[in-house]
Amino acid sequence: MKEKTEQRRWPRQQMNISVSLKYSDTITQTWYVGETHDVSVEGMRIVSSSLEKLPLSSRLEILCFPGGAGPGLYTTEPEPVTMTGSVMWQDLETRSIGVRLDS
Repeated sequence: MKEKTEQRRWPRQQMNISVSLKYSDTITQTWYVGETHDVSVEGMRIVSSSLEKLPLSSRLEILCFPGGAGPGLYTTEPEPVTMTGSVMWQDLETRSIGVRLDS
């Protein structure tokens, strides 16, 4: 098995944040619930047990829920943080994706 070469410009920090994410295809819009495992200035790794195979470069909308309040849990603050990005890689075995965030 060929080793992956590190291509990141910014170091990632281990950080577990509840997220909801959706991608749009031409037929439907599907929401998934997951959690970040590491985050950097330009990207993050998200793990979701319900994640299906996503095409590389799929456009994503991501809602991050800081402070441990996840989707479906009532919280008055802080507000979810919305960001967008693209799928850079996917590992179906670990149910994780690498996301490059938009600037």
